[in-house]
Amino acid sequence: MNLRPIFLWGAVFLCGLIFGYLVKEFVHTETKDMPATRTAPAERTERPVLEDADVEATDIELVQGKDGALQWKLQAREAKYDQDRKLVTVEMPQLTAFFGEDRQEVFIRADSGDIDQKNDNLTLWDNIDGRFGMFALKAQHFDYIGAIGKVFLKGGVSVHRPDLSVNATAVEIDIVTRELIAAGGVEATIIPQSLETGFEQEN
Repeated sequence: MNLRPIFLWGAVFLCGLIFGYLVKEFVHTETKDMPATRTAPAERTERPVLEDADVEATDIELVQGKDGALQWKLQAREAKYDQDRKLVTVEMPQLTAFFGEDRQEVFIRADSGDIDQKNDNLTLWDNIDGRFGMFALKAQHFDYIGAIGKVFLKGGVSVHRPDLSVNATAVEIDIVTRELIAAGGVEATIIPQSLETGFEQEN
């Protein structure tokens, strides 16, 4: 019996097995070493560049006017636009405003503030110091709401003029009628010297 063809076929079969194994290992190794980006695109996680960006500036001036007349202007050492709240946040603001037909001047300075120029609203806080006509003002919080023409002072409020001193938790001022309403632990003091001076002038 001739066994040569059997051995020949066996050798060919064995070589095929070895070749198949080598090819399988080679392909497997190449696939394993390939970067993940070749098999699937990387997921983009970055957000648009300007989505969270805020605009900052130093030594700025904001101006608000109506019918060709200046209502108020605000100067600040630093300002930052908060995109989420749509407000300009300022540091060391100084507000100068003009109200009424006689253009009564109001001057306020503070440590910080938020400006909603679109709606004509101002909020200032910490170490409020200013004047409104003959009145000297001090407080911790100042709100101006343009739609109703009023100013609200809160937190250790003191309002002084030559003949009167008022201390309260909160004070509301109507900037059109000049009416002042105090609330919360109100203490009002009439300055005697001004009364005496007034009495002497009448005589």
